[in-house]
Amino acid sequence: MKFDPESYTISIRKEEDDGETFYVGRVAEFPNISSYEDSFEEAHALVIDSINTLKRIADDTHEEFPLPYPAPEIEFSGRVTLRLSKSLHAKVSKLAAQEDISVNQYLVTAIATHVGEVDGISRVVSEAVNLLAEKAAIAWRSTQPVINNAITPVQLSNASMLGGLPNYYLGISYQASAISGVPNHE
Repeated sequence: MKFDPESYTISIRKEEDDGETFYVGRVAEFPNISSYEDSFEEAHALVIDSINTLKRIADDTHEEFPLPYPAPEIEFSGRVTLRLSKSLHAKVSKLAAQEDISVNQYLVTAIATHVGEVDGISRVVSEAVNLLAEKAAIAWRSTQPVINNAITPVQLSNASMLGGLPNYYLGISYQASAISGVPNHE
């Protein structure tokens, strides 16, 4: 079976925040992939690139890569009735309020994160972080960088330093203007 990133469950949604409108791209099989772009096409292209990048890393590290969810044979409404204990309901409500999101959105995110873990994306992202750390360390040694609020190779190799987030939740973005380097001529 030939790999096709388009066969994954991709959604692109127009959203607004603080008066700014942007398109958010997400992948159901990879709850950690999100792209925020100015156009539908840019968000879609970045999501496809992210899937392809994770696939290359999985191939390079000989890790199993999650398959796309099968197309549902029956239609699902997306509605589920869920009964929680009072104490769990209170805890979830408090956590959702802290994130300034609804209880429903909090539960959907928690379930999607768990499903992503079960499908093995955690291993792929962990390997991606390790590979990035190795490449950053090599680049670090070959330059004398001037860094403004950038992540160092040591921080990349230690996910606990990245805001306490585990590897599977690490959102990686980069900006060319954040790092400038001059070759080290020692």
